[in-house]
Amino acid sequence: MLLDISCLPKNKILCIDMKSFYASCECVDHGLNPLEDYVVVVSDKNRSGSVVLAASPKMKQDYGIRTGSRLYEVPCRRHIHIFNARMKRYLEISVHVFGK
Repeated sequence: MLLDISCLPKNKILCIDMKSFYASCECVDHGLNPLEDYVVVVSDKNRSGSVVLAASPKMKQDYGIRTGSRLYEVPCRRHIHIFNARMKRYLEISVHVFGK
């Protein structure tokens, strides 16, 4: 038995890959490229055991740093940008992107 799809509603669906959302937000706010720059977002950059909440694709690819890693695992390199999490800002951007 075949399903007649002509009677189903027609909807347009947009899928967005949010590629490390918190890291992407920090990149945009600081004039960095989310796909090319090395960015890590942590809960508290003053504590070496702080948890990585987001890492840009380059951090994952080149250094193996991902969500759940610890700050002490992030190499000390000039090109790596480390930011404290700003949850209110991420919520604002999310609401803007998804239209409330």
